[in-house]
Amino acid sequence: MNVGIVGLGLIGGSMAKSVKARTGHTVYGMDLDAETMTLARMCGAIDGTLAEDSLPLCDLILIAIRPGAAVEWVRAHGAQIAKTAIVVDLCGVKRVVVEAIAPLAEQHGFAYIGGHPMAGRERGGFTSSSEDLYVGASMILTPDKRTDMKLLETLQAFFLDLGFARLTFSQPEEHDRIIAFTSQ
Repeated sequence: MNVGIVGLGLIGGSMAKSVKARTGHTVYGMDLDAETMTLARMCGAIDGTLAEDSLPLCDLILIAIRPGAAVEWVRAHGAQIAKTAIVVDLCGVKRVVVEAIAPLAEQHGFAYIGGHPMAGRERGGFTSSSEDLYVGASMILTPDKRTDMKLLETLQAFFLDLGFARLTFSQPEEHDRIIAFTSQ
């Protein structure tokens, strides 16, 4: 499987390192910081740059950037995403992101589901990322009426391979209400 990762900070960098350490998948990554891209290539966290030529090859795209930037990225690149691809945002808030990205996914014909890995550290950035960050953690997904079981099975296998202990399902509003009290 070809995995694209947008944003290689703590969350995206840890996803890239975990995918490379625990699976045989190919990882294409992108980050605005040139030093981060160099470090990611040098340590083997990515196989190549997520760009115009590699984006259509991705079976799974993980978006690990700020909520507003995630929406803008999908708006700018939605037409290039393969109709067979699954897009998962990894933002810490769900309602506003899902409300904005779901219609774009429908418009462009790719599958989309909101996600939030329940893991982190007190420091951010690629240099704080780790292939073990997700071991034993929960992955929250926010399926909707368009989400089919095959997509959920694919994501379950993928995230469990990365070390997540479980997948939890939630509505975006419920997720945000719970996280507001417990995390952010």
